[in-house]
Amino acid sequence: MRIVVTGGNGKAGQWVVRELAAAGHEVVNFDLVPRPELALPGTFCRVELTDAGQVYDALAQFRPEGIAHLAANPAPSGQARIDVFDNNVLSAHNLLQAAGDLGVRRVVYASSEMATGLMHEDVVPARIPFDESERRPSPNAYALSKFISEVIVDSLALAHPQTSWVGLRINNVIPPDDYDRFREEWADPSRNMVNFWSYIDARDVGTAYRAALEGDSLGHEVCLIAAADTRARRGLRQLMAEYYDGYDAFADDYRDPQSALDCSKMRDLFGWTPSHSWRDELPEGS
Repeated sequence: MRIVVTGGNGKAGQWVVRELAAAGHEVVNFDLVPRPELALPGTFCRVELTDAGQVYDALAQFRPEGIAHLAANPAPSGQARIDVFDNNVLSAHNLLQAAGDLGVRRVVYASSEMATGLMHEDVVPARIPFDESERRPSPNAYALSKFISEVIVDSLALAHPQTSWVGLRINNVIPPDDYDRFREEWADPSRNMVNFWSYIDARDVGTAYRAALEGDSLGHEVCLIAAADTRARRGLRQLMAEYYDGYDAFADDYRDPQSALDCSKMRDLFGWTPSHSWRDELPEGS
């Protein structure tokens, strides 16, 4: 399958490119600046996704059967909110509408854990582990931009029923060479309380995209993806009680160190489960 990957030079995107190419797919990387030092397989094409003309032209050139959309402004804070929101929503709309108009068969796009609205101050899920039905309003511009992407696809799925759409609510992405940072976090668990000490290895983002692109779902599906475990050395029950005012709304079958996110929909639809854990990378810290 010929697959366009947007943002293929990014922290997660490069692992999507590698995974798809290793599986025998023809990969075209849409990004803004070439990064030859990454030695990525496939073809590079410079595309500014906020320019609809460039998007339509580039897709018309390559005529992909699948699209893996990851390109975005990834910063939830630290810059003008309008810049984050405008970039993410406009680029997503341009790309996704063009995909539907040009008859791309399967489109997998990056939503975010933040689209749930949970990753804000003291907002907690009704129950842990939580699934895709958990959704709260969020004042965060990045979170809103990602949720709006899901709303856009709800409409495009009606206009283009021949295209299958999958949104991945991706957890905090950790490259395989970045696990040492967890050691510092263990000394101060509050640093990662906002997403309930969850994470996902960048390599598992790659396998999730591959599974969804090679799958046979119809319409529009949204799935959480995260590592199977937490990033903490202490148990999640203990941490939630300590940092979230005695929180104890756990499912009866929850067992530490299980993630707070229920990714069973992704497993049931596409046979995907995460393969990587910090416990394999930092065994002495477990």
